[in-house]
Amino acid sequence: MLAAFFNPWLPNLLELLLDIGVFLPNYGPMATPDFIVDVARQAEELGYRYAAVCDHLFMDAKNAKVMSNVGTVDARTPNGDRPNWYDALTTLAYVAGITKKIRLITNIYVLPLRHPLSVAREVTTIDVLSKGRVALGVGVGWYNDEFVAAGVAFDSRGEITDESIRVMKEVWTKERPSFNGEYTKFRNIEFYPKTVQKPHPPIYIGGYITDGRQHFGVSTGKRPPALVRAARLGDGWIPCGANVDEVRRGAVMLHDLTREAGGNPREKKIICHNMVSIGKTLGEAKRVAKTSMEERFGSAEAGVERAIVGTPDDAIKRFEDYVEAGASAFIIGFFTPTPREVLSNMKRFSKEILPSLS
Repeated sequence: MLAAFFNPWLPNLLELLLDIGVFLPNYGPMATPDFIVDVARQAEELGYRYAAVCDHLFMDAKNAKVMSNVGTVDARTPNGDRPNWYDALTTLAYVAGITKKIRLITNIYVLPLRHPLSVAREVTTIDVLSKGRVALGVGVGWYNDEFVAAGVAFDSRGEITDESIRVMKEVWTKERPSFNGEYTKFRNIEFYPKTVQKPHPPIYIGGYITDGRQHFGVSTGKRPPALVRAARLGDGWIPCGANVDEVRRGAVMLHDLTREAGGNPREKKIICHNMVSIGKTLGEAKRVAKTSMEERFGSAEAGVERAIVGTPDDAIKRFEDYVEAGASAFIIGFFTPTPREVLSNMKRFSKEILPSLS
């Protein structure tokens, strides 16, 4: 309770309607067009708030399996070992046409690999066609091979990301936008239509308060780049695979950095990205997720800290801990070995857990 007392988000808890979203299988061993449709439609029918997609230009099969947000590393799927990867924004555009109300979000889009005017055009199109349902979760990226292949300087990805966000805001909000940056320059252009959402679709910043996914727990100090970016340029923060303590510390830092930047901390949303394994017992839930947690987090013990693992009651308590730490929404994926079990877990979660979180 003492930690909660210092949580700047706590006064808002009673006002929250906790949003829960699910990942679509746009990459990894379960990535097929039919299964993307199945998950998207069922998510909307069951009352999930978001349908989320991940993004990379390409990835090797091993990393695609380990980092998959749908399924387990030993998943039994039609794709075998092929690292299928469907484009994030194209997938959201397709899903927009088969759904009516679920929000569509990238988690996370590797922004510095693309020209910001092209991204702005695609996001605008999805926002208009979906009647204002798209949100953009962006990050600087971590997979160096992509940057080499795309001819983008890996060490410049942070400043490219910052400039790209400013470019998109310029064309979304100005009638005759101009920009004179290091990487993008234009003057007095016409950019229509404007987005349905005003002033623009939400932009959430993905990133860690540590130095990367391979080194969870190594602090980057009091000014992590992702949180500085979220405070100055974003509508919130998406921590990926963070434990409760990291979310709590990140929330406090985001509060302070937002104040420093002249913003209102209460307007910043924290959307946690967590994998989930639900069982009749804690032991059963651990067994299903064990190999995936070892590969993804370094050990099963670390995975239990960074994922939601246990019975439905265990899961509810874990979500409550994250909310107390500062989270206001979640994007989840299920550690399950088959597509059929992904769908059944979505139903079980919506029946046994989701009502307690609303």
